[in-house]
Amino acid sequence: MLQEFFHWDVSLTASGAVGRWKRTNTLGMVSLSTAFPASGKAEISPRGIARGNGDRYILRYNEVLGRRLGRRPTYVRLMPEMNGHWNPYCAFNADGSRRNAWHSTSAFKRAWKRFVIITRGGTRKQVNRHLRRQGMPRIYRAKSNRAPIYKRKGVPRRLQEPRVAFLWVPQSFGSPNVPGNQPQDYWPGGRYVDWVGVDIFSKFSGAFDDMQRFFRRYDNRPFVIGEWSPWDGDPGGRFTDRLLDWAESKRRVRMLMYYRSVSVNSIYDIDNYPAARRVLRRHLNKRTWMEYAPWVRR
Repeated sequence: MLQEFFHWDVSLTASGAVGRWKRTNTLGMVSLSTAFPASGKAEISPRGIARGNGDRYILRYNEVLGRRLGRRPTYVRLMPEMNGHWNPYCAFNADGSRRNAWHSTSAFKRAWKRFVIITRGGTRKQVNRHLRRQGMPRIYRAKSNRAPIYKRKGVPRRLQEPRVAFLWVPQSFGSPNVPGNQPQDYWPGGRYVDWVGVDIFSKFSGAFDDMQRFFRRYDNRPFVIGEWSPWDGDPGGRFTDRLLDWAESKRRVRMLMYYRSVSVNSIYDIDNYPAARRVLRRHLNKRTWMEYAPWVRR
């Protein structure tokens, strides 16, 4: 599995992601933010997505995942850590004050649903009906299923139906940790979530208890650790050992994504933590862990 970090409006093909997944013989995961990396400012708000202002991009996602990847599964970690104030799609500022209605938890949940409904595809009529039932406008805010805009924009009568799974990965507690900014406040509904999970790093190893409470609360979905690493030190590899022991003891835990950032020799790089690296190697040599995903060539 190879996770790519993207911001809104970046093409999966032009960026080379699809090519890298095929070249490295890995399954693809996309971590999609609305923030532009250089400034951290949002390119679109949750309400903007829910209102259909980002439909062009979502339709491109549907087309690429369906046409370029075919039946090869792809995982989308959509707007992760949504209850963290550093993300522009969070409903709260760092000081605990609420952001405006364009960034409310209600807007976030509707934005999530719209992205999932369109990306999963089906006939244009089915997609539009589903959107309308959720109180949202049709694709491109059209007045009917046969509106002229669909011909102008090249929207087919049947969208691609890719093999895609959506990963809902908040923090196990809010930052700021205030009422209204907890994971459940961003829950879009089970119909629109395939996996649940959290991120955890050794720097915040005290979050283990919160992670386990979160794990028990959402007990009807496969579980993923969206990001982990022995960031900021892991004496004796104890954090790594504890995390992998825990994962191996839980049948619902199906995936752990190691985070090393996009930079060489970053503080997240496993080579900076020899003890953790030895522990990781020992665990990965167990039969518990798959060497290859079922859908890729050996």
